Amino acid sequence: MIQSTPVRYRILHVTEYDYSSPASLCHNMMRLSPRRLPYQQVEDSHVDIDPVPVVRRTRLDRFGNQCEFFSIESQHHSMVIRATSHVVRDRVHTNGAEEISFKDLRQRLRNPNSEDDRSAQEFCFDSKYVRTRREFSDYAMECFRPERSVHESLLEMTARIYNEFDYVPNSTLVSTTPLEVLRLKKGVCQDFAHLQIACLRSIGLAARYVSGYLLTRPAPGQPKLIGADASHAWVSVYLGDFGWLDYDPTNNLVPDCEHITLAWGCDYEDVAPVTGVVVGGGLTTLNVSVDVSPEESSPE
Repeated sequence: MIQSTPVRYRILHVTEYDYSSPASLCHNMMRLSPRRLPYQQVEDSHVDIDPVPVVRRTRLDRFGNQCEFFSIESQHHSMVIRATSHVVRDRVHTNGAEEISFKDLRQRLRNPNSEDDRSAQEFCFDSKYVRTRREFSDYAMECFRPERSVHESLLEMTARIYNEFDYVPNSTLVSTTPLEVLRLKKGVCQDFAHLQIACLRSIGLAARYVSGYLLTRPAPGQPKLIGADASHAWVSVYLGDFGWLDYDPTNNLVPDCEHITLAWGCDYEDVAPVTGVVVGGGLTTLNVSVDVSPEESSPE
């Protein structure tokens, strides 16, 4: 459903770790605060942690994502991270996105003529989870032609991934490579984002990985379940003078008011919501729940 006015959301993201034996120490990095963007206003965002850390430090990473380091240095059997945010999400207008051709954009990225071009170049190269390959360029070039609009080609490619790949929860791992996904023809949103990025970088374009949230709607007549929403992933592509525009291959659309951006980077490695190390703890059980709830629309 296309929203005509900004939408205000309350987002609750709860991460719970339970340990089979006591943990004595843990150091962690979080990326759980939504980004402030021209089309996304963050009214407030805070994270509660139990047990209470002895150290908490916030900084921006090299992509401009808000990161927070924390350390728990006492014995504990569990850890709960509860992130709450209120965000107002507006529409992104795509007028002008179709003006640059594949030929012209690739030339600009090979020989940058602006600071924006040079900044975008970082997202043309291999990263931990994304490697360029001939298989990806062959797949991508079925949608791209030299004089054709990059935006039109991206819409076709996004639709192609949506139609040719099956969304199958728990069918892959974080370590599953885009090449395996290309062969399996199934995966989850993270896999489809990595696959599309691999294809685009393999033909000389700049693409970054975006993490965030997506409002999901219950089946007709069914109540919305708390925690039924989940973290989501999609792709953002550099379109020259237009800037960056997002594409969601999992749902075959250009993200709009129902997507909330959390962070972006070269791939999942750069935007993982929580990473860290723990001393002790034995076997760890992890549970994550996300609830995205629309509230009153923001006044214009």
